[in-house]
Amino acid sequence: MSRGRSFQLIQTLRKSPAVFRRRFHQDRTQTLSHGDPLFKVHYLGTEKIYSLDVEQAEEAIGRLLEKLPDMATLDKLGKEHALVVRPRYVEVKEIRTGRQLTKTYLKDIAYCTADTSKPNLFLYICKQRGQQLQCRVFWCSRPDRAKDMTACLARSFQKALNDLQEEETTHAIGEENQKDGKPTAVTRERKRSVEETEPFERADDENQYQ
Repeated sequence: MSRGRSFQLIQTLRKSPAVFRRRFHQDRTQTLSHGDPLFKVHYLGTEKIYSLDVEQAEEAIGRLLEKLPDMATLDKLGKEHALVVRPRYVEVKEIRTGRQLTKTYLKDIAYCTADTSKPNLFLYICKQRGQQLQCRVFWCSRPDRAKDMTACLARSFQKALNDLQEEETTHAIGEENQKDGKPTAVTRERKRSVEETEPFERADDENQYQ
């Protein structure tokens, strides 16, 4: 082989997707997470269910798995999606394009779990306003990753609950102060937080891809 052809081959290999795919995915996930917990998964899809019974979730998982060619392909699925746990919601995005596939507020999630019979599967059941119960299922590369996702969401649920209780307490104190004729103090940090977060939430709502 001539030196010129060898040089071209080396350049082609260096520019091949296999060489920079890992670096590209790392850069993309950092961009998508914005510092929030991110899990690389394969989003299998969403199935409608009618109750929170375990049997309903199992049937939903079965329907989604039936759409795959065979069970052996599960281990070969690429981690094409990112499940990102935000302070108030969970979103699923395509890693390659950054396109948002789903967005679910924490208050709309009934429960989440790693499937006992198929430990690589993670799911959560949610119900958004005016819609039926939905079971969203994800395939993880390792069973411990599904457990990590469950624990992460559990912590987010608890934090959201604590924040809600704190807001309710602050609101109740404010109402009592108004009855007593006392001024209600609004901290600068709280005011800035509201001003900064509301525009982003509105933008997220406008850019959903359901």
